[in-house]
Amino acid sequence: MFTEERRSALAAYEAMAQGFDATCPGTDAVDFLADLATIQHIADGLTARVSKHIADTNAFVAFGDRTAPELCARVSGIGTAEARRAIENATRWESLPATDAAIREGRLSGQEAALISAVAVHDPSLEDELLAAAGNGLTPLRDACVRARARTEDPEGRSRRQHADRTLTMWNNVDGMVEGHFRLAPEIGGALRAAIQQQTQRVFRAKYRAGIHEPHHAYAADALAALVMGEPDTAKPAVGYTAHVLIDHAVLIRGNALPGETCEMPGVGPVNARWVQEMLGEAFVTAVIKKGRDITTVAHFGRHIPAELRTAMIVGGRECCVEGCNRREYLEIDHSEIDFAHGGPTAWWNLQHLCSVDHRRKTQGWLLGPPDPVTGKRGLSPPGTSRAA
Repeated sequence: MFTEERRSALAAYEAMAQGFDATCPGTDAVDFLADLATIQHIADGLTARVSKHIADTNAFVAFGDRTAPELCARVSGIGTAEARRAIENATRWESLPATDAAIREGRLSGQEAALISAVAVHDPSLEDELLAAAGNGLTPLRDACVRARARTEDPEGRSRRQHADRTLTMWNNVDGMVEGHFRLAPEIGGALRAAIQQQTQRVFRAKYRAGIHEPHHAYAADALAALVMGEPDTAKPAVGYTAHVLIDHAVLIRGNALPGETCEMPGVGPVNARWVQEMLGEAFVTAVIKKGRDITTVAHFGRHIPAELRTAMIVGGRECCVEGCNRREYLEIDHSEIDFAHGGPTAWWNLQHLCSVDHRRKTQGWLLGPPDPVTGKRGLSPPGTSRAA
């Protein structure tokens, strides 16, 4: 199949690999990387389609493999599960012509195409909306897919499906350390995330007081161990945490969300309204209840920033405000316009979420630009440059 074309392409790629000059200007390397990304996108799409063709024709039998994913994994040097997902994705693309065209043209990565097709296969009318979202980056695309998929399902049916789809697997890596993968329904996963984040902050403060400085992801690992196995020298897990839910008043009263209404965990996505009803009164969930434009119930977070402001920031979205940064973990509230040390007020217009990396840069003199009128994101420029217009 296209033998001469394949050989020519392979020869061209080998020539590029051999001819790459590590001393070339960095700007040229960026352009080269963009071209390679397009090539990789096209290759991902071709790999999936070829793998599906092997499955459709039972070609794996002639090579002594039990299944097509096993043969594709062996030939490609990837995991069997990854090969199986590629075949599933190629099957979905057949009913999604716009997504299929974007993949063939290299405009979508394999991961982006997988996200879009996993949702649009259930409702093809969502395809154009999700393709447009892909232009904003992987995290905004994932958010758009979560919301779109939620719109296609009955909330109760969605909860039952997600519960049935829960999983946890663990294995040892090459260093003997234990790694894992898990998947939980948003109601449970969102609460677990909140618990780990708050325990991570406790670990961070304890380490900081002891003069120990480690990455936040290391503290998060300690937090997970403490939550599951208990604090050192104790038998009781540390379970004090709060998860926040943003919900319309009518949804809370009714017990289900209609199109256009809100019932979600900020940073997680839509959750089941009946679950919120059941959990109100439990220690680990606080509902932020909206009635029209007004907040009728607010969460009380602490003494330094008024509860109303903290609530407004949750409603506004828990994500780093810097353009191009979609981090949602280990966020810090920053006085973005006028620093607190310079008399900056603790007011809505003067507060932003920053991730630990961007907050450190701002502390070192980097400058925040004005918020984008559409996205609300802000540029962050090195010292000595002017703020973005």
